[in-house]
Amino acid sequence: MIPNTLIARALSRLLSHDDAARRVLAPHAGETLTVRMPPSPFATSLRVTEAGDFAAGDGLSGEASVTVEFPLAALPLLAQGREAALRSARVNGNAGLLQDISRAFTSLPLAAEAELERVLGPVLGNEAARFLRALKALGENAQSSLHSAGRRYLHDEAGLVAERDDVAKFAADLQRLRIDVQRLQARLAKLA
Repeated sequence: MIPNTLIARALSRLLSHDDAARRVLAPHAGETLTVRMPPSPFATSLRVTEAGDFAAGDGLSGEASVTVEFPLAALPLLAQGREAALRSARVNGNAGLLQDISRAFTSLPLAAEAELERVLGPVLGNEAARFLRALKALGENAQSSLHSAGRRYLHDEAGLVAERDDVAKFAADLQRLRIDVQRLQARLAKLA
């Protein structure tokens, strides 16, 4: 398992590239974030420092300011997009801290690219970042293709899901039938 100190150092290193992100986090100094992935034993605790970066939250006394439980079974939802995966997460505590962390993390891809350039050099770092962007685009394209193919199959091929217009027509036909049955009952009542 990855130690909390390594995660905290890596995130702090990435945040060091963006002063605005650190200013967003600085007001939350001393607050803690705990991330768990049940049923796996993975859990990490991070404390926001006064500088607006992270320190390991090992041996925290008391409860975390915000706890995020992301079920391990929800990892395949990442293929449907980050939002789909995040809907399965349970959040307890200070949601404002979590929103500010999310806002601060929007600059992390650029910071990761800068770190790649620092480690690999400008040419290889740029190529590695371009490769990672292409890989991400490939994943998004595959997700979109799978979604549209699955939708077409369910609607057109298998006929398992009705189109909106068909459902509306069916509902209108049912309403018309209900009115006709009521009229027939009224006529029968008159005849009797």
